[in-house]
Amino acid sequence: MENGPGAESQRTDFYSTVIRNPPPRRVIRKVLLKVLPNHILEQLKFEFHMLFVRLRSRNRSRAYMKKKALLLNIGAGDSGKDGWINLDAFPGKKIDCLYDARKRLPFPSGSANGIFSEHFFEHLHYTEEAPHFLRECYRVLQVGGVLRIIVPDAEKYLKAYAHEGWKEFKDLRLDDQLRDRYYGWTYNTRMELVNYLFRQGQEHKFAYDFETIEFLLKRNGFEDVRKQEYGKSAMGEVCIDMESRRAESLYVEAIK
Repeated sequence: MENGPGAESQRTDFYSTVIRNPPPRRVIRKVLLKVLPNHILEQLKFEFHMLFVRLRSRNRSRAYMKKKALLLNIGAGDSGKDGWINLDAFPGKKIDCLYDARKRLPFPSGSANGIFSEHFFEHLHYTEEAPHFLRECYRVLQVGGVLRIIVPDAEKYLKAYAHEGWKEFKDLRLDDQLRDRYYGWTYNTRMELVNYLFRQGQEHKFAYDFETIEFLLKRNGFEDVRKQEYGKSAMGEVCIDMESRRAESLYVEAIK
């Protein structure tokens, strides 16, 4: 087996970076950390943020009551597009709809031509949130509308792990020095990489291959489900994929 990242990279390896937490500055956090582990506090912090977003956006649907032929970019992050409604739970330069997409979407039934969601769906709980989200997408789409979902392709990562060494992982997300292209750190073991991809701390809730996401889409209203490729779509308008995610991603479309 090829050697993993060398000793010269240890100061920037995944394990050392993640556990190197600075001591809390606020007294209340120091007290809470004596009662609860940090990963629980982070989850509570996130949910309080989402509650605040829901309270702020409780009347958001009024803005879209009479809208038609919408293009929705859900979980847009830093990749908001002109001409789209860019929805996210965190503010950004091009986010024009601050909203918790785990709840009922603020758009009328049959009001969207297309829905695009890139590296958001894996953040939804598989049984509690993902089915509701897909049913909402189905409701919001007009007949013939396209839902394009892009997620990390778990099959690619499992196949890479089944090979000896790091070569196949380099094709997915590591540079020539075996550093993660997105975070800059190295991994001590290949299983560290797999776990971070599947879990990303607590952010990722489920890992998908095409078979599983097809099952979920069909179980929740869609009949026409297609495996796609980067830059290819049944509706050109919804093909706004990030090239930087191409190597590791699974592209799926569902047509209402």
